[in-house]
This record gives sequence, structure tokens and C-alpha cells, in this order.
Amino acid sequence: MQATLERKTFEISRALEFFSEKELQMQIGFSRSNWAIALTKELIDNSLDAAEMVGISPEVEITVEDDWLCVQDNGPGLPLDTIDRSLDYAVRVSDKSLYVSPTRGQLGNALKCIWAAPFIVSNSEHGLIEIHVAGVQHRIAVTLDRIKREPSLKHDVIPGSVVKNGTLIKMHWPSVACYLGSDENALFYRSTPDVHELLRRYAAFNPHATFILKMPDGAKMCLASSNSTWDKWRPDQPISAHWYTPEKLRDLIAAYLGREETQDGKYLTVRAFISSFAGLKGTAKQRAVTEAMGLSRASLRDLVRGDDIDMVRVRELLTAMQAQSNPVKPERLGVLGKTYLSQYMVEHAFSDSESVVYHKATGVTQGLPYVLEVGFGVNRSDYEDCGRALIFGLNWSPALKYPPELLNLVGGSRVDSFDPVTLVVHLACPSLDFTEHGKGSVNLLPEIRTQLEQCVESVTKKWKKAAARKNRENRMRERDLEELRKSQTRKLLGFKDAACRVMEQAYLRASANGTYPANARQIMYAARPLIKKLTGGEFYKNTSSFTQQVLPDFIKEHPELTRAWDVVFDARGKLTEPHTGKRVDLGTVAVRQYINAWTRDFDEKLRGFRIENDCPTTGPCNRFNFALFIEKEGFNELLQVANIARRFDIAIMSTKGMSVTASRTLIEKLSEAGVTVLVLHDFDKAGFSIVDTLRSNTRRYEFKTRPKVIDLGLRLDDVVAMGLESESVEYGSEIDPRERLRQRGATEDECNFLVQERRPAKSWIGERVELNAMASDQFIDWLEGKLDDLGVEKLVPGEGVLAKAYRRAWRYALAQDAIDKAVRTVNDEAISVPHDLEQAVKEKLDDNPRRSWDEALFDLVRGY
Repeated sequence: MQATLERKTFEISRALEFFSEKELQMQIGFSRSNWAIALTKELIDNSLDAAEMVGISPEVEITVEDDWLCVQDNGPGLPLDTIDRSLDYAVRVSDKSLYVSPTRGQLGNALKCIWAAPFIVSNSEHGLIEIHVAGVQHRIAVTLDRIKREPSLKHDVIPGSVVKNGTLIKMHWPSVACYLGSDENALFYRSTPDVHELLRRYAAFNPHATFILKMPDGAKMCLASSNSTWDKWRPDQPISAHWYTPEKLRDLIAAYLGREETQDGKYLTVRAFISSFAGLKGTAKQRAVTEAMGLSRASLRDLVRGDDIDMVRVRELLTAMQAQSNPVKPERLGVLGKTYLSQYMVEHAFSDSESVVYHKATGVTQGLPYVLEVGFGVNRSDYEDCGRALIFGLNWSPALKYPPELLNLVGGSRVDSFDPVTLVVHLACPSLDFTEHGKGSVNLLPEIRTQLEQCVESVTKKWKKAAARKNRENRMRERDLEELRKSQTRKLLGFKDAACRVMEQAYLRASANGTYPANARQIMYAARPLIKKLTGGEFYKNTSSFTQQVLPDFIKEHPELTRAWDVVFDARGKLTEPHTGKRVDLGTVAVRQYINAWTRDFDEKLRGFRIENDCPTTGPCNRFNFALFIEKEGFNELLQVANIARRFDIAIMSTKGMSVTASRTLIEKLSEAGVTVLVLHDFDKAGFSIVDTLRSNTRRYEFKTRPKVIDLGLRLDDVVAMGLESESVEYGSEIDPRERLRQRGATEDECNFLVQERRPAKSWIGERVELNAMASDQFIDWLEGKLDDLGVEKLVPGEGVLAKAYRRAWRYALAQDAIDKAVRTVNDEAISVPHDLEQAVKEKLDDNPRRSWDEALFDLVRGY
């Protein structure tokens, strides 16, 4: 009787999803390589808020060691109830998400992420976090209960702690120092900063705070408060009814009802609820609101109708509250001011004092007050080769991603990535429209966007004029430079010394701390900004110098350090074995695997034979519905390690540069067979050409069937979302390259990024971004997200094919049983080996030299 499977229905804890890398990336809003800096930022935000709520000048100290980091503040101490509730993954715990107020907190679930992240980065083995508060130590140990399929969070409370005041949170995190950086003199060279840059950015927006950093090598950085009495809108200040919409007020009321808020044994009254709003503390105003509503002695429960809250009553309540209170003036949110921002740019952003320009805009839009402050300065000459620094802050916290409109404005002001300038932008506003769960990017309201454009144009006016003159004369006039900065001197490192200093850090970033292979160009992209900071903005003119000389030489000269490194160099050819037909790409990983698999002998005992159980297919039918076309070959090993082809049932194609006619022939036939081709390419002019060539007719090839081709990117949105580093590119043509880019599907923003200005010598310059600019884990996360969005999944044939394959598998299983039985009957000891066997084999090979020795041997045994 044929065996059958009786399927059971299993319950899997939703908390386990939170403890997966993919889910946590969605919660935090960044890939794994940036978790450490993103969560450090969340802890600093919470520390600043905690101190401000009790009216003291914040002091935040960050200590980084090789395998742990801690953040300590001088606030009132993290409440035990907050710790306990954060351990429950069935609910989201936040004291900020439903209050419309200009506060720093973004995630709303920072502690939940902090419990999960060390567990995941330790390869789901064990996570440990310590919290020291009020003389007590809390230890949160995270393990995985594989039977219940859910994380196990053990909370131990240990009396005694070195911390009496404030809170210290310590995360045990393997090799965390590599992710946070270790260069005290680093400049602002990328959108996602290291810990030194992060604190400098915090200092830009918090004049009243002191920041201290201690690194593993004993280095210490202190950014002392410059104005301990500086005032801003504090987290404990009442919220304004003018900042709410009826929908947001309804959500806040529902949250209060959900907590069953009571007062003297009764549900919270409407009057008590409105007393928490700015300008409604007075009893006369409270009475005026409730009497106008007919709710003098009503509770919030009286606003419920059936299973929902009565929106008509909520709108009336909001209108009455706004009528009895005055709007908050923008300046009350807090103003950094020209004096402080100018001082900061001189002391911490290396700007020349005479070059700093400041502009402020305030206003009210959609009921929301805002303060927008912008500062611009040109670096002193000893830092003139360090490149552009963009420092963007929201509600006194540095953002880890830039809004696209800011990047467009900077480009329009002729501020290129290699220019020696700093632009500081800060926006204070009670409500911000974040575009993702981790709240790393923000959509600005139209009026604020307009004000940002005007402010940036105002502060960069002189620079833009000087840059235009530079274009005309092919150099910046000395008098312009003298007006913008003073002369200084600077000692720089040579290329080789700089490369040696940063190589380990670059490899760890590119390989996700050794989790994935990293090809040489990925390491180059990770190393380039680090090297440029040490060499004054200079890098190898030919990047192959780094990938083919500097990196291999470093590996050879540091065998102990690089012993475990998995560096991939492009294949430069193939080896094909005689007789076996095995082909080996002459690339790093393939050669390594081939050598490790070499055999010097073989086991003469008969172990059995295995029949291949794969259904014999060639081509896409019953095997794959999608093919992934990559414009370069360096990612094959990474895709293999991540099992992309097998997990998604997707064919992998790759070329170097433009596709050949054979590629287009194959794509046309694949499309006719129902296969969709997904294209990965660099974000550059050639990348758009590659996609266009794969789906458009050319002189050399005309498609008879319209190909099914989808452009996965890179595109500008991907570059901005991940903060990828770009590089300069020159187009040797009199014709504006943007014309061809538009024809090939590029948006206007993409055209203006790729082509930024015309050179006097009949050429154009712009920026480009390679796929290699992503670290290995970042690339895989990005690709998997694209495939998931398109619905790429495992292929299962129809019933007819499955039935045929089932009958085949049944026959093969019977044949395998027969073979195994026959093998067990063979008696090795009864076999007599001829004394002239070697000579007999040679004679067989003389008769047919194309055969192998083992083929000739088998013929002898069979009696031929």
C-alpha cells in the first residue's frame, strides 16, 4: 500500500519574524552592515530625550570595544516597566508614535530591535544585552527555542551596578568596532556615517549636549556643550491641538481607551484628556470646550459609537480645542541660530570662518509650524581635498538618509561630491511624513520643499557663481578662492600607506564581516572613501591598480590577517580536464574549490551507485520562468553562496559590458518560452544602453518577438535609498549625453545626476554608481527585495507533468533498490587481478589513444 503524508497545521510565533535578518532590516530601515550605527543613533536619541524631560543638559558617553558597545546618559533612568513591556513582541511599545510633537524618536520600537540585533549578528546562536540603571543590572539573554520556533528572552535582574544615575545600555556584538569605524579624524564622506561622524552631526543640532566617545585603541573624543541653557521644544511639553488632524486625534483617543485609562476609578474624562494639550491647561478653557460639545462630565468612552469612535464628534472636539488655544509660533520649537551654526562649521566641519553663509526660514503649513536652517561653508585649504559634506537633521537628530530633493538641489548649485564644502540643513517640525518603516527617508511638505530650495540657493549663490566661472576658465580663480577661504597646510599619506591602513576595514564592510565572499571591486569601493580622506581626496586614476596590484600585494604581505578572507577576483579564462570534461573558471573561488576537491587515489570498495533523481530537462520548460541577466561576471560566486538560483528557480546570465548577438538571440527565445528576463546593471550611461539593447532592435539584431525584459536597476532611487558612493565620469562628446539617456528610459533626475555639467573642451562630466558599490550583504538584500516585489518564486509544474515525473521517480526508485541489492552481493575478495594488467591497458590505449585508461580497463573486465 502506498504511504501517504497526513499534513498537520503548525503555529509559528510571529516574534520569530522579528528575529530574522530580513524582518529586522525592515524594522530598522537599513541593511545589516549599518545596524550598529542605526541602533547607536536610536540610543543617543533616547538619551537626549530622557535628559531633556527632566530639564538637565544632556551628557551622552559612547564606549566601543571590539565586541561590544555601550551608550550611557545622565537622564532619570529607564523605567523597569518600559523594559518589561519591550520584551513582549506581540505589541509595539512607544511613548511617541501617537503624539504629534517635534521629538527625535523614530523607530518607536528601538528596544525590540536592540534585543534582536546582537542575536542575529551572532548567527542566531546567542544575544546578550545589559542595562544598568538605578544601581541594578538587567541582563537580557536571547536564544532560540527551536521546539516552539520562537525566540526566548531571559530577563535577569542582578542587584548592584556601577551606574547610580542615568542609564547604560551595553550590546554584545561580534566585531562591532569594524562597523562603527575607528578614525577620529574622519570627515563626512558618506551618507551613512561612522560613530565619529555621527557624534559630530549630533553636535551640529544640539548646542546644549556633551558627547564623549571612547574607542578600542584608547582614543577619546569629546564634543563639549557650548550652550547648556539653549532651549528647544522638550519631549515633556504639552502637544498642540493645531498639530492634529481629526484622524490623528481619533487614533490618540483610541490608544487612551485601549489602555483603559482611569481617574479615581472612572474612565478618563474628556476634560482631563484635553488638559494635556498646549494652551488648554486653564479650567475656563476646558469648560468652554466641553460645554460647547455637551460633554461637561463625559468620559472618552462617550465618544464611542458601536465598535468605533464617532468621527463627527472627534472633528467637533478638535475644532473646539483649536478655537480655545493659540497656535504655537515656529520660533518656540527651537532655533540653532547663525552664531552657533557658524561656530560649529568652523570648529567641527573645517569651514573657513569668512566663507560661512547662513539662512533661516520659518512658517506654518497645514497647521504645522516649522523652522528650517541652512548653513554653507568652504573648507579651509588644509581640508580642501576632502570632498563634499552633507549634514541633514530632523528635529535635532541627524538623518542617516537624504531626501532626493536635497541631492538634486545640491547638484543644481554646482556642488559636486569632490568639492571642498559643507552644507548643514536642519528642519524642526511637529509632524514628518516618513516614507518607510524604519523612518530613514522623509517626504517634505510642498511649502517646506520650496523654502529648502530657496535657502540652498541663497547660501550657495557665491559658490555657484564661482563654479560657473571655473567652467568657463577651466580653473577656479585665485581671488575667488581667497574670498572663500584662508590658506593652510596639511600633511597627507601616500596611496600605499593609506590603503594598508584601511584595507581590513574595507574588506569587513564589503563582505558583511566575512559573511559573504567579496569581489575585488566591492573592496575597492569600500576602501576608496577611506583612502581619499587620508590622501586629501586622491585615489588611483586606474581602479585596476587597486584590484590587480594593491589588494593582491596586501594579501600576500599579510598572510595571517588575510588567511580567512574570501576575496573573489574575476575569472581570466577556463581549464577543461581531459575525459571528465569538467570545466573550471580561472577565478579565485572556482580555482580554490577545484583544488580542494582534487583526488590522489580512489576507494576500490564498491559503495553503490546512485541514479540521478532530477528530471532530465534542458531549457526553461518545467525548470524556470525567470532569468537574471547581470552586466558583469564578478557576482557569480556571491549569487552561488546565497543560493539565489536554487531558492528562486531563476537562471543566471552574465556578460562583460554590452550584450553580444548571441545573448539577444537567447533572450528572444527565452521570451517566446514565457521567461521574463530581469536585468541588473550599473547606474550609468552604459547600464541604460545595455537594458535598451536587450529589448530594442538594433542594426545588428532585430527581434521577431518582443522580449520580456524588466529593468531591476541600479536606478537613482536605489542609489539614494542605500546612500551608495558615486564616482566621477567624463563623456567625450559634444552632444549632451542626456538626450540618449532620455531615449533609453532615464528620468530627468537620473539624467541630471549622470550628466551634471559641460566641460570647455567639448566634453561632459557627471557621476555614476556601480553595482560593486554595494557590500555583499547589501547586494543580496537588495536583490532579494526586488525578486520578492516581482513575485519570483519556486516553479512547480502542472498536474500532468507532475504525474509523469511521479511515475518516473517510482520506476527509478525500484531500479535503485535493485542496484543496491546487487552491489551488496559482490565479493571483492573473490576478484583476481591479472599479473600483466598494466601492459594490457597500454595495448588497449594503443588501439584507441582517444580513450582514457579507466575506459580501457573497463573493456578488459567486460572481455572486449
